[in-house]
Amino acid sequence: MTALRRTPLLAVTFAAALGLSACGGGDQLAGDDTGTGSDGGGGGGAITVGGATFTEMALMESMYAALLEDAGYDVTVTATEARATYGPALIDGQVDVVPEYAAAMADWLSGQDGGGAVADADVDATVTTLTSLAEESGLVVGEPAAASSDNAFYITQERADAEGIETLSDFAATLDGPVEIAAGEECLDPVQQPTCAAALTSVYGIDISGVTGDGFGSITGKQRVADGQVPLGLTGTTDATLADLGLVLLEDDQDVQPANNLIPVANAEAVDGEVLAVLNRLAPVLTTEDLGELNAAVDQQRLLPDDVAREYLVEQGLISG
Repeated sequence: MTALRRTPLLAVTFAAALGLSACGGGDQLAGDDTGTGSDGGGGGGAITVGGATFTEMALMESMYAALLEDAGYDVTVTATEARATYGPALIDGQVDVVPEYAAAMADWLSGQDGGGAVADADVDATVTTLTSLAEESGLVVGEPAAASSDNAFYITQERADAEGIETLSDFAATLDGPVEIAAGEECLDPVQQPTCAAALTSVYGIDISGVTGDGFGSITGKQRVADGQVPLGLTGTTDATLADLGLVLLEDDQDVQPANNLIPVANAEAVDGEVLAVLNRLAPVLTTEDLGELNAAVDQQRLLPDDVAREYLVEQGLISG
């Protein structure tokens, strides 16, 4: 079995501005630019796995790499900050396959042609749309995993219990004025993040006064909510760190958030059906709960994404030990 190599996406010269990116729960990781070495010569050929650098993507990239290595491929992982960088690299063939979020990638591809948001809360409808848009860009998609990492909002468990709040509609009904969100500036952009502040206002009637500037799912944002500095925070449905901080997710009872199931997206010229078949084995196995627990193992126990990913795949019988 070959050892995966991790390298920075040095060949990409696109602007580093953040693009629309669905993110999993937990704190962001620094880019992994150090290699683990490689024996080379994977029987299936060479494959470059790309993607972003935050915890959840690092785990997904490691799972893709381990699955492909187990199937005989020689794998290199390249991670960069945002879809705005790795998306064009995937289309241009600088990377071969990335773990993606179905809704976010569909919206991003639509935006590349000047279109608006096209994703749906229904995963089948979203994947159908994504498949069509991907083909137009020279890409192919695999099977969506059961795991879905959607944007989600949280409050303190204390407030939820005291005021009987379980849903965003419940939360809205308790307000008597605008609220600030523990989130980044992109949450205020209705084009980049139509399901953040814009949706809270238009669908739930929650008036947003501003954001704290904290990153998606960051510990600093969670601490602000836990300490009562702001009432509401933004993270993902796979964030398993909330309970330990006395926080709880609110149900998106109006189905605002689109289906961000994890899904392989590949360059059609670089990847054949066998590669997707290998990665598709993960689809019926990986659940939202599983992904949350894997995120927590990295963010709370400080384990390495490669180790956590490999152990999970071995436990699920997807690769050899």
